[in-house]
Amino acid sequence: MLYFNMPANLPPEYFEVEKRFREARTPQEKVALLEELIATVPKHKGTDKLRAELRRKLSKLRQEAQKRRKSGRGDLYSVEKEGAAQVALVGLPNSGKSALLASLTNARPVVASYPMSTVMPIPGMMPYEDIQFQIVDLPPIGNESTDGWVSGILRVADMLLVVIDLSDAPQIQAELILEQLEKWRISIRRKGEKTLERKTKPLLLVANKSDLDTKEEGLKELAETYGELYPIVAVSAEQKTGLEELKRAIFENSDVIRVYTKEPGEEPDLSMPFVLPAGSTVLDLAEIIHKDFVKNLKYACIWGSSKFPGQRVQREYILHDRDIVELHVR
Repeated sequence: MLYFNMPANLPPEYFEVEKRFREARTPQEKVALLEELIATVPKHKGTDKLRAELRRKLSKLRQEAQKRRKSGRGDLYSVEKEGAAQVALVGLPNSGKSALLASLTNARPVVASYPMSTVMPIPGMMPYEDIQFQIVDLPPIGNESTDGWVSGILRVADMLLVVIDLSDAPQIQAELILEQLEKWRISIRRKGEKTLERKTKPLLLVANKSDLDTKEEGLKELAETYGELYPIVAVSAEQKTGLEELKRAIFENSDVIRVYTKEPGEEPDLSMPFVLPAGSTVLDLAEIIHKDFVKNLKYACIWGSSKFPGQRVQREYILHDRDIVELHVR
């Protein structure tokens, strides 16, 4: 156990996450799991001390991770997040992950016909309209020498892209990968599920090599088994087809929104949106812009999701993608 004299009414989920925390290797993974651990603790007087201890531990871990990055001693097997969200590529050997990374981003991974051409995490930035997503290529799963740190990156990532080779028993590939994710206790969200207290990750099945003659049979097989559970996008990384549909699917399943701001009497700045988690409020936006806005915020005017342009709303108003917000402070 991490802590002594713990409350007796902690849910079983707490101890599951705590076990994963103790097994974590990288500072980035530890921070993510400790955040998840805090979310599992019920909020009442009996858990105040435990929550305070966990938050102190989290603060210390974040400081340590920051020092490692500044000193250049960062873990080789971790990737600092950039962009709107971090999206990890998951797949078996020769599924085409590296070719997909090269097609989506400015990264230049080794693209080869032999297995295990990727031996380190390789990030690249994928533009989508006015924002960017970080795509991270990883070694294929099923290799004992890399699975430890690969699973760590997958736990930290915001979204997973499971890359399936349509020409080689796609249903079995998907089954093997999903079973491995379950063994690693990585919680995947299915279609229609909402994010509850326990954090779940969105997952897309990327049906690669759709340019081959066997694509129809493979795609049908994949859709019949998993089509009702997860979104499926057919692409050809080599021919660069289906990529725009994939980019759109990544954004639509990423749990982020874009929000623009404007000064009273001025036109909005549509070139640099704020990227917020879906479900964020006007107050959340104000906190990101400046900490003093939180205590001085009176109200906001909204263009976009509001009932009429420039509608006056309170700080608890939930924002939507492409909303334009005008903050009014004291």
